[in-house]
Amino acid sequence: MKKVVYLFIACLFFYSTSTSALSWAYSFVVHNGKVYEVKEDILITQSELGDMIGKVETRADEQSGKYFGNASNYYKIGTRYFEIKEVSTSKAIAVESKPNNFIKAEYVHEAPFHITDILYSVYTWIIVGVGVLLLGFVVLRSRQL
Repeated sequence: MKKVVYLFIACLFFYSTSTSALSWAYSFVVHNGKVYEVKEDILITQSELGDMIGKVETRADEQSGKYFGNASNYYKIGTRYFEIKEVSTSKAIAVESKPNNFIKAEYVHEAPFHITDILYSVYTWIIVGVGVLLLGFVVLRSRQL
């Protein structure tokens, strides 16, 4: 019995719990499948801003590093994105870091695919809607015959 107790205590010493969180290389936002690195030192004036084009809708997972949709690893849900006049959104966008304070975010790469991107796609819901209508039409036609 003593051996079991000693073995149990020894196992407790060797068993370690670990907690980990990712340390991101840079702050980023994702807009329409594109990842933009936020450049904290490049401010954008109100006169340079174009239309609002989106906002942060999800947060990047601190444990796995996975993200989907319009996400960010730093900015809160609801943080708005804007076009920058005379700059293509494929090159850069503006991010509202604080009320009436805008900073530049430069395009880095395409966001990785995530299955929930399909659920958030307008095209998916259009296809599902058309499919349901067609199915309903076929069922009604078959009942009339």
